[in-house]
Amino acid sequence: MWTYFFKILGWYGMVLLKFLFTPFLMILNPGGHETWTWAETILIVSTGAALWAFVFFHFGEFIFNWLSHHLNSKRRIFTRRNRWFVRIKKRWGLKGLLLISGVISVPIASVLCAKLYRHNSTALPKLIIAFFAWTVVLTSIAFGMKMIGKSL
Repeated sequence: MWTYFFKILGWYGMVLLKFLFTPFLMILNPGGHETWTWAETILIVSTGAALWAFVFFHFGEFIFNWLSHHLNSKRRIFTRRNRWFVRIKKRWGLKGLLLISGVISVPIASVLCAKLYRHNSTALPKLIIAFFAWTVVLTSIAFGMKMIGKSL
């Protein structure tokens, strides 16, 4: 039982490092002895992504709130980075961030979401739902690849 628990914790770590490849590694299992079902993979990867999204969103929210409170200057300076954030927010909005969230990784998407939408109460739940949708799509692709490989 403990070995199963530690394997799941290892996959949570992999979700943190590179969400995009985790379902493929779990399903296709190159060189490993364990096999994960479609449902197990979705459950493990989506709960790991939800956990890390929650942690990094609130960590980012805390940092950005602290910075805005402690670095409160009367004159706002618009740097290249600030303009980039504003351009992304205006051009694509939260929907754009949710669409690319699976590609840019859980920590980056969560911190960006906290930076741009920390005052939006629906941003974090939408981010978690987006990671769940990404998990279903990626796991289904990996499972399809595994089935095609078995049939050849």
